[in-house]
Amino acid sequence: MSFTGLVKALFLPALAGAALAAPLLGATPASAATCQADPYNGVCVATTSYTVNTKVAVQRTPKTGNVSRYVAAGSAVAVLCKVTNGGTADGLTSTTWDAIVGGGWVYNAYVNVSPYTRVCGTAGPAVTYSATAYPWQAVDTFVSDGHGYYQGECVSFAAWAVRTDGRAHTKSPDFMMNAYQWTGAYVDATPHAGDVAQWDAGRNGAGSSGHVAYVTAVNADGSVTVNEFNWGNFHRFNVRTFAPNTPSRYLHF
Repeated sequence: MSFTGLVKALFLPALAGAALAAPLLGATPASAATCQADPYNGVCVATTSYTVNTKVAVQRTPKTGNVSRYVAAGSAVAVLCKVTNGGTADGLTSTTWDAIVGGGWVYNAYVNVSPYTRVCGTAGPAVTYSATAYPWQAVDTFVSDGHGYYQGECVSFAAWAVRTDGRAHTKSPDFMMNAYQWTGAYVDATPHAGDVAQWDAGRNGAGSSGHVAYVTAVNADGSVTVNEFNWGNFHRFNVRTFAPNTPSRYLHF
């Protein structure tokens, strides 16, 4: 087989999104403890530990009626930030809720969080992500995008989104080969906007090269919305919403 034929045989992308050959930047994700992300803008923030003074319901969003789990009285919770425009609870008038590590929100009245706690969505860069700005919206051949991938592939789009979304990132998404080989700065136990959803080869419709997609929203019901390329339509844009366990994992860059 010629050298050209060998390269094509090894690295021709599958429909679900393979990457142009390049050195892998690392095989093992770093610990999730290296960063705790603001749920509104993905910025890495310092947490503060507080003790709840009664059994507390952890809600999926900052309002009642969507309980995900409970925290026992006397337990410590690590607070990321707060919002002051949530719902009220238990006949109280406060609308302040605290985002906690592990995902979810607790009513501030039961946590006694300092009024100086950081407000969610602040003290971070402005989000500039816009899917329509991706420069290769309709490419029907295999052309390098200059970042280690083919234009219009899932990996090319996801890497471009991370590079240009304006969020705080600590690792480059470039030159990481096929989608299933990607590693982030760490694996997110809970998806956040700005994460990359990753499918292992063959998982839930992904091809032999795996698949990656850019998370644009985590919805009130816990479902995840992504933007992606090369899923179902060759080198074309797609939007999907699915259950959070649909991908193999979520990568934070």
